[in-house]
Amino acid sequence: MERTHRRKLLATTGTGLAALGAGCLSGFGDEDDESDDAESPTEDGDSTGTATPLERWVPTSGSEELLFHYRDLTALETYEDALQPSVIEAVPTLPDGDSAAVVEDAADGTNAIDSVLRFGSEGVVGNVVASGSFDPDALETDGSSSVGEFETLERDDVSVAVSEETIVVSPADGADLEAILAAGIEGGDRRIEASGNFASLVDRVADTTFFWGQYAGTEGAGRAFSWAVDSETTTYREVGVYADAEAADGFESRLATEDDVTIEIDDDVAVATGSFPTEKYEYFDMFAERGSSRPATPRAGVTFDPDYADRTVTVTYTSKERAERLEISDDHGNSGEMTAAGETTVFEYESGVSGEITVVAVWDGEEAVVATYSYSF
Repeated sequence: MERTHRRKLLATTGTGLAALGAGCLSGFGDEDDESDDAESPTEDGDSTGTATPLERWVPTSGSEELLFHYRDLTALETYEDALQPSVIEAVPTLPDGDSAAVVEDAADGTNAIDSVLRFGSEGVVGNVVASGSFDPDALETDGSSSVGEFETLERDDVSVAVSEETIVVSPADGADLEAILAAGIEGGDRRIEASGNFASLVDRVADTTFFWGQYAGTEGAGRAFSWAVDSETTTYREVGVYADAEAADGFESRLATEDDVTIEIDDDVAVATGSFPTEKYEYFDMFAERGSSRPATPRAGVTFDPDYADRTVTVTYTSKERAERLEISDDHGNSGEMTAAGETTVFEYESGVSGEITVVAVWDGEEAVVATYSYSF
C-alpha cells in the first residue's frame, strides 16, 4: 500500500460487487481526477449545458441534510438485453409520492421519461426533476405564469414547472420551486458552489446509471453509491467525503476485504471502485425505507420453468431486492417458502390439471404479490 498523499489499496478477497452497498445508506462514516482540487462544473461559464442534473438543479437552500437519488432510464433501455429481467422490472419509471401522477400526466407514456432525479431531506426526499418529452398543456397550464421556458402551476399540494423537455416538482415541505429553477435555469445559488465537499462527492458520481447518496453541512460529510451500466461490464463506485481527513481511514478498513476493489484516499475524499459482469447486476432501492411515510412495497425477482413431460413447474428466486421471504402457493394446495436468491421450489401436477401459482414477497410486515404463473397440463 502506498502511503502518499493519494493512497491506493487493491483488495483481492471478499464478497463481490454485484450487491455491494445495498442497505448501507445510513450515517456518514470516472477516471480518477489527478488534481488535488476538482474544478467546479460551472467554472467554464456554462450554467446548464454540461452540468449533470445533480450539479445543475440542487439549490443551496433547503434541508441541511440532503438525500439524493438518480436513475438514467435511457441507459436502462440501451442495455436491456444485458441486464437480468428482474432488474428491468424493478427499476421504477415514475417518481414516488405525489410527483408520480404529475409526471405521468405530462409524459406521453412512461417511455417518454429519460431520467429521474430525486432530492430532499429525510422524510421528504420529494423534490423531483425528470427529463424526457413532456406536454405542458396536459397539465392544463394557461401560460399565465412562466420562468424562462418553463410554465409553472400549483397542483395537488405541489408546485410544478414544466417545459417540453423537463418537469420539476416541489412538495410543500421540499426545497422552494423558485430556488430550484434559479439553480437550474440561471446557474446561481447551487449547492455544489456553496460546498466544496459536496462538489467533490457529486463530481465522482457523474455519468453513472444509478446513484444514491446523502450529505450534511457546508463543509461536512457525505457518502454516495453509484453503478455505471455498460453492455458487458458494470462499474461500481462508493464515495465518502469527510469534514476530518483522518475519518477517511475508516472507509479503507471497512472495504479492505471486498473483492477486487481499488480504494483511493485523497485527504478527506475516499473512493472505492470495482467492476463485475452486467448480467450479475441487481437493483436495490436504497431509499426504500427513507423519504416516505408509506411502507415500502416488498419486491423480488422470480422465474417459472414448466416441464410438460414431468408435469412440474420450477419457481426460482432470482433476485432478493426487498423481501425477507417468498411464499409460494397454487390452486391445488401446494405451498412453499424461499428465503435466499438461488433457491428453487418445484410443484408437481396430475394430467389435466390447470390453475395459477402465486408468489408473495414479505418484507417488514408488508406483503405484495410479485409474480403469478398460469399452468395447464
